[in-house]
This record gives sequence, C-alpha cells and structure tokens, in this order.
Amino acid sequence: MGLSSVHQFLPALHDGDAIGFEALSLKRFFLSQGIESKIYAYTVDPSLASEAEPLTSYRDREDVKIYHFAIPSPLTDFFLTAKGKKVLIHHNITPSHFFTRFRKDLFRIGHYGRKELKYLKTVTALAVGDSEYNRRELEEAGFLKTAVFPLMVDYSRYVSREPVAVLKELFRDGRFNLLTVGRVVANKRVEDVIKIFFYYKKFIDNDARLFVVGNCRSDEKYYHALLDYVNFFFLSSKDVIFTGHLPEEELLSYYGLADLFITMSEHEGFCLPLVESMIYDLPIVAYDSTAISGTLGGAGMRVKTKDPARVGELLSLLRQNDSLRKGLIHGQQARVKEIRNLSDPGRFLSLLEETLS
Repeated sequence: MGLSSVHQFLPALHDGDAIGFEALSLKRFFLSQGIESKIYAYTVDPSLASEAEPLTSYRDREDVKIYHFAIPSPLTDFFLTAKGKKVLIHHNITPSHFFTRFRKDLFRIGHYGRKELKYLKTVTALAVGDSEYNRRELEEAGFLKTAVFPLMVDYSRYVSREPVAVLKELFRDGRFNLLTVGRVVANKRVEDVIKIFFYYKKFIDNDARLFVVGNCRSDEKYYHALLDYVNFFFLSSKDVIFTGHLPEEELLSYYGLADLFITMSEHEGFCLPLVESMIYDLPIVAYDSTAISGTLGGAGMRVKTKDPARVGELLSLLRQNDSLRKGLIHGQQARVKEIRNLSDPGRFLSLLEETLS
C-alpha cells in the first residue's frame, strides 16, 4: 500500500536555503505522485508564504511526518509526542567544542542540539543522513533504521557560468585565484587556509590571491582574529579578500573567477560548496574530515595533512600539471552525476515506502 500523506516540519523556511530547497522539492514531488503533502514551519520568508503553513495550523493525525533536523528547536517536543510514523532527516549540528573560544551561544546550540538528537531515536521509524558521516552519527546515537540520502541541490542555479561584470573587471586580471566558501566560523578553520596561502604566495606565486566567501557576522570575534592573522603574515586586504555574505549572483561569480577551491574545514555534514565547485569544474583540495570524503566520493584531491609546504606544493602541481588537473575535473564531473542520481526524490519515496508501508 502506498503512502497517502507525507508532511514536512522545519523551524524555518528560507528562500535560497539548501534545506528549504530540499523540503520544497520533496513536497512538489510527493504532490506529483498523488500524495498529500504540506510544509509546516515556525517562520516562513514572505516570498515562500504560499509554499508553507504555520505550525500552529497543523492538526495532529496519523500521517507520515518528516522532521528536518539541523538546530535545537521546540519542534523536537512536538515531534516526540505527535501521532503517526516519523522520519528524521539529519543535516548535522556542528559540535559545541568548536565554539568554546569565540561564541558561547553557538556552543549552547551545538550542545543542546546533540542532546535533542538522542531523544528523537525513541520515536523515529527511519533516520536519514544527507551523508554517510551523518548516517553513522545517527547509528552511534542509537537510531535503529538509518539510510543516506544526499542533500538535494538546485542545479538550475548554475546555468549561467559568467561572473557579473564588475567582479569580472576587478578580478579577471591574470592572477591565480584560490577560493574557499562557507560561513566564517571556527570549524571551517580558515586560519589553516590562510597559512597555506601564505606559503604558496611567498614561495611559489607572489601574485596569488585568496577569496574567502561567506558570512563574516556569524562569529565576529573569530573573523577579527582572522584579520589579525592576515596581518601577522604581512598579507594585505588585496591578497586575502573577505567578501562577507553575498547575493546569489555574486556568490556564484566567485566560482567562475577562481582557479582552485580549497577547504581545511574540520566539520561538515555535507558541504555544498564541494558540489558547487565540481559543477564549476574547479579542482578541489580538501582536508579529509567528517563528511568530506562521502560528498567527494573518489573525486577531488583529499589531504590528510595541513602542512602549508606540502599542501602549497600540491596546489602548485595542480596548477602546472595540465593532465592531472583535467583528470581531477573529469572525476568531479562524474561525481556530480552520481550525487544527482542518488538524491532523486523517487529514491527517497522508495525509502519511505520500504520502511513505513
């Protein structure tokens, strides 16, 4: 027997947010299959008002409930006591120890979020991680039935590859551009990227430039510590460019302007910038931590060290060795196709039907 109603619950539905896109995509797919489906959230962006209902409007009944879990939320209490068959999609919560120095509030979010996750194991029929790393976390937390379903990506965003004119004029000047993307927070270890960049600039290519693209207000103490770090290495604001939060068109422009993507992050639940870099045919060098290997599969260049000289020389090799770079890009293109197939909504529906019907 097929499923008749599947509803999704998340704390907030934001335009342009990756989790929000996944929820919207699943809802539309369920509706196309004749399954009743709605999204319920505490807060909804005005642009998406027609796509979701306020949580207060939901009347509990015996249906399938999907909880997108990424932060501690009052939704957890609702989910624990609600009727019906329950599915958790675990998008991961950054462990609290990354924030002990700079952000006590983020420390608390990590701490309580992980406590909430353990409570949810008692009521969840299926727990889904959007990476193998997240699935293992669910298993370790005591969830009995687990699976992997990669984060759904809005590939229509990447149709245009040409950078916006003003950025193209500023930065398409022949300099070698390194790129790292993500919120500027401590688990991303941007300081390690800066150290590697310093080695590369000092010993290999004095004209190299580093783009650090992402919201700098998430942890302003950490951001200012990074600015001090840049000054410590006698680098200038023309060498290391912090863009802050950007409109989508500008964000994607930096992928088009960059020559290579690098991340030294020590905690990722999926890492969407890896997929975006693969879409833009940017060679990837990534520190092999948490979900990095699961998202890359066999693609990209994963490193076990953060030694600036070793990683810096690897960057140089990728820049100079045309066949190596082309081989890397070819592997990344194949991996994007794999992720796209694995995150097909029909596959997710099959997971639900196999577990819940």
